[in-house]
Amino acid sequence: MSHSPHPGRARRRRTLATALGLCVLALTFLHAPAARALPPGDVPAIGVDTGRFKLPIGCTITLGGLPVFYLPTDVDVQGVAPVQLGPGQEFWLTQGSGSITFPSWLTALTPILGITKADARIPDLSIGASTSTPESINIAKDKPFEIKDIAIEAGKPLKVGLPLEGTFDVGPFTAARSGATTLKFDGAVAEIDLKSDWGFSLPIKADCKASQGNALLKIGIGGPAGQPPAKITGAPLNFAEPASNELVGIIHAPYSCTLGPDRLDVGIAVGANIPLTVTRNGSFSFSRASGALTIPAATVGKLIAKGYTTASGKVTTQNLVIEGGTPATQNVAGDGIDIPPTALVAGKDIVIPLPQNGTLTAGPFKPTADATTVAVSLGDAAADFTFNGSTGAKATCGTPSPKVYLVENPVT
Repeated sequence: MSHSPHPGRARRRRTLATALGLCVLALTFLHAPAARALPPGDVPAIGVDTGRFKLPIGCTITLGGLPVFYLPTDVDVQGVAPVQLGPGQEFWLTQGSGSITFPSWLTALTPILGITKADARIPDLSIGASTSTPESINIAKDKPFEIKDIAIEAGKPLKVGLPLEGTFDVGPFTAARSGATTLKFDGAVAEIDLKSDWGFSLPIKADCKASQGNALLKIGIGGPAGQPPAKITGAPLNFAEPASNELVGIIHAPYSCTLGPDRLDVGIAVGANIPLTVTRNGSFSFSRASGALTIPAATVGKLIAKGYTTASGKVTTQNLVIEGGTPATQNVAGDGIDIPPTALVAGKDIVIPLPQNGTLTAGPFKPTADATTVAVSLGDAAADFTFNGSTGAKATCGTPSPKVYLVENPVT
């Protein structure tokens, strides 16, 4: 003989079911690396970081001002940011969007109270940027997000996304004079009114915070002051959903290289799936890692002016620099990465996926004994080129300045 759930208990659980669902939309936000050979169309412009992450969060549900439930889940967010900042430079996190999915067992409780839909109001969705001004921005402060009549289907996962249309931007932040800024999810609050078809409603509140590390990405600060505001638009965002506590994205770093007597600018993109935290006695690696070499149109023009029509060769060095972890550096180019024969076409950027097939190995990286975070940034690079099938030249590229970080993992 079966027994029906206690009405009060069912009400509370149903409450959170939808509540949490809505709270989700409060947590929508940004950042960055990918897998396999990078499709050229997915590689953002030089200086741009695109990414998607799945951040573990926990939401406290309150009813009548009293906490009644805590639910651990994830927020799935993507967005765009600059890879470097100048002293005092104004910047934004752009093209932000996200969602959260709650399990079917939560929505299976909804028929108990006859609840079929919900209204949501998001008065707080805060994104932080350490050392920047302000250090946190609530993008819903002046105009809370509101969503009416969200359908609740019993026994099916509840996925709630924000915004309903388009994307959102977070900013402006003003960078410090030096060092770095770490972008983070500071939390979100959702006020939810659960509604039945016969006019019954139940108001609840969901307060959500990151449950593990909340560092999304780290941006180095340096170079000349007076740089224009960094508000990026139109960047490609074609990422598959990452695993919980993982980011996937592409960071495209600017490099200045010496090729014989010449100084040439190129871009080096790195994509991978990367964990968002690392345990004190554990380690982490990049999975499905790959990259791309970008030769900007201006550099292509300089090579053509020297009489070159084709380029090929091998990347011999691409060092990663590890702060707070071991090894201190790692050359992910290994035994070398072939650059296939490529025609130089005037007026066009050339994006060459590297490697053409397969992936790169990066890691494992282990925290040092006293580290609170482990940050991985791009170091120096080198390549042997052959132009017109016969003319050899070696390119050496210094470490980007300011630093270009791939990830900063809190040690948990």
